[in-house]
Amino acid sequence: MTTLANIVDRVRLEIGDSGKSFVWQVSATGTDRYEVPYSPIDATTLAVFADGVDVSDDVVVEEHTGVVTFDTAPTISDNIVVQGTYFRFFTNEELTLIIEGAIKEHLYNRTDGFGRTMTVTNLPAVEEFPVALLGAIQALYTLATDAAFDISISTPDGVSIPRSERFRQLIDIVNERKVQYDDLCKALNIGLTRIEVFTLRRISKSTNRYIPIYMPQEVDDRTPPQRVFIPIPTYGGTPIPDAASLYDLVFTQGDDFSVVQTLPVDLTGCEVKAQLRLYPESAAIIAEVAVAYTNRVGGIVTLSLTADQTTRVPLRCFWDLQVTEPAPASLIETYLRGQVFCKRQITR
Repeated sequence: MTTLANIVDRVRLEIGDSGKSFVWQVSATGTDRYEVPYSPIDATTLAVFADGVDVSDDVVVEEHTGVVTFDTAPTISDNIVVQGTYFRFFTNEELTLIIEGAIKEHLYNRTDGFGRTMTVTNLPAVEEFPVALLGAIQALYTLATDAAFDISISTPDGVSIPRSERFRQLIDIVNERKVQYDDLCKALNIGLTRIEVFTLRRISKSTNRYIPIYMPQEVDDRTPPQRVFIPIPTYGGTPIPDAASLYDLVFTQGDDFSVVQTLPVDLTGCEVKAQLRLYPESAAIIAEVAVAYTNRVGGIVTLSLTADQTTRVPLRCFWDLQVTEPAPASLIETYLRGQVFCKRQITR
């Protein structure tokens, strides 16, 4: 199974940033801050000893700069030993951030055979290398941005240091890697340039309303058709602001479901109500969510649906949660809203 750690290791291999071990010793000077001459370093593998005593849990490590700060300054002349792993360009945290962005781009709007959103956990093994390539491209762009601040140096006595050459070399590597990534994606029909099948939306001339689109189903599938909710363009208008927080519910048909939510309001004397509907303007209620007040003062509630209720929930619908303040104000405010994704039940 593909893991994020595997992709990080592959990207390091592609950009020549594999980890190297080091051991550094110094005599304590009475200060609590020491700069290790190796950076960036991996704080998770770092071991620090003061006069033979392991003090790794009593230091703070700045991975990018290689600075080690002790909670308590070692005694003067104590032998400090620092050992671990260092890299050439990126810390694990920095490279992980870059790769997570690459994964989101590569898998944008992708689902697997079960209709689940694709992530690194269900990424096919054949796509591990293309994702690593895209991560390497993003990492090389970062290095190129850093190199762009270097300028060539020329002196009157004829000495020339073409420091800007590093930027040009990095851009050349990026372009070559992009061609390699695009060729793989086209061959496998993956990534941002893959071929997708869409149904053009039609607008009724008589009502100026969109005509609904439904997902195609197998010939023996007797479940209610699943409507496709496609974002409607603003046509140059201003999007409607929304003060409610977005939270999607995910569960399986025929299963009991419950989730704990913390609302930013004191619920003393308040009434909390939540409903599921096929779409926001629908008149029919699919299910009324049961609300248990776990901690009214802290705004903590438990929302639940019974197995009988989830059986009748379609594969996709909408929900929201409203809070009604006690009388005489009786103000109503929506704090949560979102979509409901219901997976099909197999065992009955």
